Amino acid sequence: MRTEISNIPGEVRKRMKAGFVALLLLSLSFCSWASDSFWTFYIEAENFNSQTGGNKASSEYFPYIGEGYLEMGGENAAVAWNNVSVPNTGKYTLLFKYANNTEHELPCSLKVNGKSIKKISFAPFPKNWEIDRPEVTHHKPETVGWAKYWNARVIVDLKAGANTLELIVTSEAGGPHIDNIGISTALASPPAPVISVKNYGAIGDGRTDNSDAIAKAIAACPYGGSVLFEEGVYMTGSVILKANMTLWISEGAVIRAIQDNDKMKNCYEARFQGDWFTKYFVFGNKVDNLTITGGGAIDGNAVNGYRIKNKPMRPVALGFINSNNVKVTNINILNSDAWCFIPQKSDNIIIDGINLYSPNKDGIAAMDCDNTSITNCVLSCGDDAIVPKSYDPSRGLDSLVVKNVTINYCKWKGIKYGGATRGNLTNAIFEDLAMVYTHSGLALYSTSGCTVQNIKVNRIKMNNPYSPFFIIRGASGSPYETGIKDVYISNIEARNVYSNQGSTIQGAEKDGVIYPVQNIFLTNVIVKDFKGGLETVPAMPPVFPGLRPRVSDAFPEGYPETLIWDEFPAWAYFIRFAENVVFTNVTHDVYPADAREAIVIEEVSGFKINKHEEKNIPL
Repeated sequence: MRTEISNIPGEVRKRMKAGFVALLLLSLSFCSWASDSFWTFYIEAENFNSQTGGNKASSEYFPYIGEGYLEMGGENAAVAWNNVSVPNTGKYTLLFKYANNTEHELPCSLKVNGKSIKKISFAPFPKNWEIDRPEVTHHKPETVGWAKYWNARVIVDLKAGANTLELIVTSEAGGPHIDNIGISTALASPPAPVISVKNYGAIGDGRTDNSDAIAKAIAACPYGGSVLFEEGVYMTGSVILKANMTLWISEGAVIRAIQDNDKMKNCYEARFQGDWFTKYFVFGNKVDNLTITGGGAIDGNAVNGYRIKNKPMRPVALGFINSNNVKVTNINILNSDAWCFIPQKSDNIIIDGINLYSPNKDGIAAMDCDNTSITNCVLSCGDDAIVPKSYDPSRGLDSLVVKNVTINYCKWKGIKYGGATRGNLTNAIFEDLAMVYTHSGLALYSTSGCTVQNIKVNRIKMNNPYSPFFIIRGASGSPYETGIKDVYISNIEARNVYSNQGSTIQGAEKDGVIYPVQNIFLTNVIVKDFKGGLETVPAMPPVFPGLRPRVSDAFPEGYPETLIWDEFPAWAYFIRFAENVVFTNVTHDVYPADAREAIVIEEVSGFKINKHEEKNIPL
């Protein structure tokens, strides 16, 4: 099975506000801007063409993307794929999304078209932190450990047309599990002229302060050139980038923030009045045609809790603002002190092949950006994982594609679309995602009366969510504004819901006026199991009227998180203030048995169920 991510010219990508048909084409997108281009797709690893030594397709450890994953066999086991087709001869990055729930490497050698390329270590990656959730059911460390993934990257030469990849296990301990293999166009080396930070005095010894040396190297980089970090750990204060350059962080190189409160206060000077975030570690303003790549890491170094206690001083690990045509590919983003990665007020953004790991705050938060793609990534973060938002009413966020993303663990939402909605959020695709151990799987918001429209969610798997779906419209705007409309949720499988709340789809009511959500379609959705056990049916919950001008934690005018309500009067779906909600092939069960009905609606018109099935499983 071959899944395209990119294959539409750039001019088609620039504006997708014409509607959902154009957005559907975008899910097969190809990104091409001016003289530059980017192309990516992935194959499912379980769909191999040949094997020896006991490799097998498996679905034991859930979730995964596709129908399962490849479980590699013992030493000398070999597996091959001959379905890797690319449009042009050239350099490509292979992204092996793998799980290794051991304490040691599970190395394999890679061949491409019969030629030996390198040995891939498939090393253990950082174990996820986990807050105590004793109410979680079916949460076993081994099960969850083998469902968490990381990207291993290799740059290879591929020929136009079909290519063959082969992995051979070289360890007695056997090989890893592989969910899928991403293939993206890649820079094989930093574009010339190359400016090495070492030539300006930088030392990658993990101790030396390289702030001045790095700043001098960036200043010296000519138009179209590269700033090179060779292998090593480079301690520094803020790194301020510029336009028309490549930041090349080599494999084995780490740009790491200095862990010194007083010094950091002096270093983080990327301040912009009126913008939401003002402090960044690696940052650029008006950095058109910027590329950040190379296989290394940006490390915020916020380990053992927050480094900077004063909240306004906590920097984002990576961000840029007021920029166009930015690529961030094939790097690791680690240990941010605040949100991890924020593209802000920027357009035409490609994010591909990222490993993101941080116990502090949100993962990738595109703010007020148009034409953004997030593909082939793995995210583990301490709050919400994918967080598109708008803080600028004049901009909003349009044309977002998120595809082939694994969310290992997050302390809050897997997808949180529109948590801040000052401007409109339109035309988004979330497709081929797996998420394990999240608070909520999919959360869609229109809290300030804006438009949240044309949202496609397809082929998502989630395990141990608190609530699979949380769709909320507030009443801060006019009831005649769009609010949340045209949401298509299809081919979803969720297991082991760990709260009694269930899922909800709600508009709002304020001063006797109803603000509905409209045109919500759930198709081929399976939830096994919703959590039951209630012996009485709760009363109807209070109505969420919408946000006040300043967000308060106090309900009912505070932020509409799942926890502002207790259990709903339905164990599966509570739907209120809605128009045209259609369930097709929606199935669910509950365990243990529950006094509530599966679905409860209030003030809903046009609700329809096609081929519905539910089970109330006794103890």
